[in-house]
Amino acid sequence: MLLITYSCNLNCTYCYETKAADKVMNLENAKRYILTIVEEIGSEYDEFEIQFMGGEPLTRFQFIKALSIWLWQQTFKIPLVQIFAATNGTLLNGEMKEWFFENKDRICLGLSFDGDIIMQNTNRSNSYKDVDLNYFAKTWPNQSVKMTISPSTIPFLYDGVTFLHKMGFNDIASDLAMGTKISWERMHLEIFNNELAKLTEFYLQNSDLKRVSLLDVDIFAVMLTNESAKKCSCGEDLVCVDYDGGRYACHLFSPISQSRASARLSQKIDFKRHADFIPQVCQDCILLPVCTICYGMNYLLSGDITQQDSFVCQAFKIQFYNCCNLYLKISDKTKNTSDKALIERLLAEIN
Repeated sequence: MLLITYSCNLNCTYCYETKAADKVMNLENAKRYILTIVEEIGSEYDEFEIQFMGGEPLTRFQFIKALSIWLWQQTFKIPLVQIFAATNGTLLNGEMKEWFFENKDRICLGLSFDGDIIMQNTNRSNSYKDVDLNYFAKTWPNQSVKMTISPSTIPFLYDGVTFLHKMGFNDIASDLAMGTKISWERMHLEIFNNELAKLTEFYLQNSDLKRVSLLDVDIFAVMLTNESAKKCSCGEDLVCVDYDGGRYACHLFSPISQSRASARLSQKIDFKRHADFIPQVCQDCILLPVCTICYGMNYLLSGDITQQDSFVCQAFKIQFYNCCNLYLKISDKTKNTSDKALIERLLAEIN
């Protein structure tokens, strides 16, 4: 993951990142960082991926284009399988569309878009009109669109998900906004539950659609041991390189998200010691193997990677319950009695 710029043209309501136009990665330095890390990897991995992150990566389209062409010309000892860039999509012009389309099998743009028109404009600087949704849905049909839910837009979660499906997106990755600017309240949990219940009925009626990530938890994975419950690739299978060459576990641990002092402290964390990251209060939780713990967000909010936000914990229990309910109704329709019995036991346990 290369942090190629701290600059962004939007000011999203939940953004926790530093915005600084002068913090950009130099092209020659980027090449050197990549060559060094690939050499260090040795034969530990069979392949690797490059991710361009920011800020808004498309503020540096010429950098992305030049570095991508250079990457495709190299012969690495392990293959480069994909180049990826996360984007808000608002800067995509004709030149960019043409180049990305020509290279769509080698480089992928992952769009962040927060639901329907009102939700997008509420969260993301009135930017709905600036995003060509059709281009993303048609060019990368298998790539998920990232939909972030804020306290202002959670009452419209159902509307946002169904809108994106209607716009041609098959894969919707949705999560609740977290960060220093976000204030969730208990009433939002009830709203969350109601919206997921509505989406449950939607997917029962539209079984051909891939379910939004919020309703696509592998509920049977709760039978894994806690030792199997690895939460994230940060710090192990992923290395985030800052514009100046500093290395971090992911962008959430880097100076774009943290103070420089906190970012430096995070570099001392041993991310292979997963058992040390689980709080005592979570040790015996039945949902631990599937819980969506984010080490980076924990560190951002509390300075402690083990300190899970209590709202996130409650929201995930509601999410898991609704996933169980959806699977239960599916097992009823398909007359899968063994799955039904197991799901009923899970529901009884979490009740």
